[in-house]
Amino acid sequence: MYHVSIIGTGSYVPERVLSNHHLSKMVDTSDRWIIERTGIRERRIAGEEETNTTMGMIALQRAIQNAGIRPEEIESLVIGTNTTEPVWPSSGGPMVEGLGLRKDIPFFDVQAGCTGFNYALAIAENSIKAGQYTTVAVIGTDKLSAITNYQDRSTCVLFGDGAGAVILRRSDQDGLIRSYLGGNAGSRNLLLLIKKNGSPNGYISMEGRKVYIFAKRIMVESCLRVLDPAGTAGKSELRALFEQVDKIIPHQANARIIMGAAEEFESRLGLPDGEAKEKMIMTIEQYGNNSCASIPLALDLSIREGKVKKGDLLIFVGFGAGLTYGANLVRL
Repeated sequence: MYHVSIIGTGSYVPERVLSNHHLSKMVDTSDRWIIERTGIRERRIAGEEETNTTMGMIALQRAIQNAGIRPEEIESLVIGTNTTEPVWPSSGGPMVEGLGLRKDIPFFDVQAGCTGFNYALAIAENSIKAGQYTTVAVIGTDKLSAITNYQDRSTCVLFGDGAGAVILRRSDQDGLIRSYLGGNAGSRNLLLLIKKNGSPNGYISMEGRKVYIFAKRIMVESCLRVLDPAGTAGKSELRALFEQVDKIIPHQANARIIMGAAEEFESRLGLPDGEAKEKMIMTIEQYGNNSCASIPLALDLSIREGKVKKGDLLIFVGFGAGLTYGANLVRL
């Protein structure tokens, strides 16, 4: 089995800023109410001509430049997204054409709610480790504004648009160490979904309290399982493994969820107060919840801002509609 590393990252957010002040003129809400419940101050909103495809294309172009490779070196394209319009074919086709990638490469969308990037990264990782490809591009991109009801104050305050991308390449070092993916179907399918209600595309509907309880727990469990795949380590062993992690880049769903998960880490592993919180990378204040884009966007921003560096041990952890969840253990 081969090793695989991240050799380049890129991201894109639209120019338009939708602040809490703007939202307070659209629905019954306030800057204070939103910040206290979500940690979000503003989010980016795509223009009418922008799509998950156009945003993903820019992010991928920047990742290619950052990796210092030629577009035709990419052998496969995997896209985590929930907002392709039209629903099919894949959003990858125009990206292949527009960026000058080889015309014969496979490309496909992975639809797994906000865990789409974690799933897509795991698929790409395994295709390289198995020897199928040498270089694979992975994108997380979503235009959530297209499926957000701006009359529903419980959801419209959360979501923004954007894209992030990574370039993976076969290497002699264990960069992408392993992934852990899971799902929780049954009645929980209905906690987070799109309801049409007479609309052609439908809007996001969510039972926020139940999603919060699930997400906080599953983030912790996913991180511990990617560190301990067999699930047999004791508390002291898990603590030692966790302490080796430099940073955690979670899906940017809600600051309260992220901080709640950090507190659960500290309680469960007997960590000093604040130790897990310091590991959490957060971009939600400026960009909101970008669904599949939130992790690769946060990764790219964190690299450029010096918050993470080469050699750091990272965990990407996500959860989303389905309900799906997963984590990726990465040596940058």
